[in-house]
Amino acid sequence: SVFALQVVIETDRSSYSLRLQTRDHHDHVVNYISFALSRIFNNSDSGDTNVEETHTFQFIPVPKAVLDSNCSVVFFCVSFYFPSIVSGGFSETYTALCDYNGISCKEEVQWDVDTIYHSQDNREFSLLDFSHLETRDLAVIVASMAYNTWFTKLYCKDMRIGSEVVEQILHTLSKSSSLEELTLENLSLVLFFTCLIITLSSTTVPCLFTGVSNLIQQVCRLSKGLRLLNLSKTSLSSKGAFSRALCSTDEYSNSLLHLDLSKNPGVLSGEDNLYHFLSQPNCLVHLDLSATDCVVDSLFGPLLQGCCADLSYLNLSRNSFSHRKAKESLPLFRQFFSSAFSLTHVSLASMKLPPEALRALLLGLSSNPHINDLHLDISSCELRSPGAAVIQELFPRVSSIATLDVSDNGLDTDLLSIIPALSRHPSLKHLFLGKNFNIKSRVLDEVLQNLVQLIQEEECGLQSLSLADSRLRSRGTVLVNALGSNTCLRKVDLSGNSLEDLGAKMLGKALQINTTLRSVTWDRNNTTSTGFLDIARALDQ
Repeated sequence: SVFALQVVIETDRSSYSLRLQTRDHHDHVVNYISFALSRIFNNSDSGDTNVEETHTFQFIPVPKAVLDSNCSVVFFCVSFYFPSIVSGGFSETYTALCDYNGISCKEEVQWDVDTIYHSQDNREFSLLDFSHLETRDLAVIVASMAYNTWFTKLYCKDMRIGSEVVEQILHTLSKSSSLEELTLENLSLVLFFTCLIITLSSTTVPCLFTGVSNLIQQVCRLSKGLRLLNLSKTSLSSKGAFSRALCSTDEYSNSLLHLDLSKNPGVLSGEDNLYHFLSQPNCLVHLDLSATDCVVDSLFGPLLQGCCADLSYLNLSRNSFSHRKAKESLPLFRQFFSSAFSLTHVSLASMKLPPEALRALLLGLSSNPHINDLHLDISSCELRSPGAAVIQELFPRVSSIATLDVSDNGLDTDLLSIIPALSRHPSLKHLFLGKNFNIKSRVLDEVLQNLVQLIQEEECGLQSLSLADSRLRSRGTVLVNALGSNTCLRKVDLSGNSLEDLGAKMLGKALQINTTLRSVTWDRNNTTSTGFLDIARALDQ
């Protein structure tokens, strides 16, 4: 007689035994179950598939989503028919997890992934798309990603996520073989950090190159370091644990490209470890330390040593200069801006920028042959007349600046000298001048005429001009009227100027003959329906 081959399926609840008459039947059942599991759990190991006289097949352990707060291990029973795989089989995995947890499978989730995400080849899964769902639904969605190889990014911003979702995010980090980026922005992450410490202590994250991380040494356990670390607005403390973690391993110097600690007041107050990290050779491309209470001028020595060649984006706004160390730091400040190879964006906004620092900045940039199309933001820096004198003298020499923001600097009557200096600049494309027009009527008329002359020059290269929140009132209509004959500007921001219906009428007339403007911002101008009707009629012609 033929010996009865046996397949035993064990779960945590019961055991199922199948007796089969032939080895072919036995092999077919085992292989089909393995195939079914591989379709649902793309990166799982379905066990030993070698055929034995008695084969014990154990289902893949998966943390039970939502129902058990301690993530107890369970097993899944699966059906054996699957439609064609789309988006790495996300829908199949999601269906199985919903079935096990006894919750309804949301067709909108499957439709969005299989239709919208797939058709756009979108590999970033955004929980914001499903923010209207309950926590248990979100937890199952995140759990499904642990076994999906289509998605490489998980994104969540401005959402209240419960502990169930946090646990599934951690499980996904530990299981996924394809996840490369995790963004959890503007969330309450205390629970996340606590759970992450536990997770990193007990498992290895195989492929997480970027993401939100905690501020302690366990973050160094990530096997390949981080490429992107964004901890903006996370209420970090100033105890230095984060900076010590950066300095504790060479992995960060070799991998970290994007570092954002912005909007964490006090986090860098008196902090020396970060300066030590920055002074070592590193590959930072994007650095945002805005509103961290760092001493700005103390940074440029370390930056000069560490990432001068690669740094592209530098935001140090809403911090301060140490005037006591000006003699020591300004030479390094100037040297950095003369030596940086890759800068495209620099913001020193909302700080009191000493005239000597502005001079060092412009002198450094004027002698830098490596960069062009630089965005320089020195708005709200209390420049006033001393700063205006520096701009008048040096700005025409700095050919690398394409975008200049000097709004809200108390320039006022000094605009009479600054605007001619701007007109002599060879490559200026975008200019922000708003909140600088606290001027008496006669002088204001002269300033506005200078602006009109600037934008009407044949060689003017300006593409956008912002005079937002300058309270120009009716006198500003001379500039609005000049837009009609302007041939260079593509974008104009005239919001916050109380130009009223008269200004709207002038804008309507200008738009009838202007052929280059693509965007006009006209907010907070006390315009009634009559004024907007004039604009609408002009656009209709």
